[in-house]
Amino acid sequence: MSPAEVAELVAAEINGEWSRSNAHGVDLRKCLVAPAKRLYEDSFAEGRTIELWLVLEERPADGSGYKIVFDETTRQFGLATSSRGGRDVFIGFYGNFIATLEAM
Repeated sequence: MSPAEVAELVAAEINGEWSRSNAHGVDLRKCLVAPAKRLYEDSFAEGRTIELWLVLEERPADGSGYKIVFDETTRQFGLATSSRGGRDVFIGFYGNFIATLEAM
């Protein structure tokens, strides 16, 4: 998939509901990022990494907090979290984008 295809998928799931938020007060217009592939520590397999698309950062100014990621193989969205001094950590899949946003 290309970054544009991932962005289109996210926009389709938002379906024009740009005012939607979650318990963390995420503003979709401010927190969505240009999709980019990144490596994450896999919390389910010590020492293993997983490559996922980053699509949203809870705090894009400094990259801290939760992130919403996308796996193009399984076509699922999930959460990752920032790590102090290391690679961000993937913590699980939640299905679609909206379910993942609400699980944050």
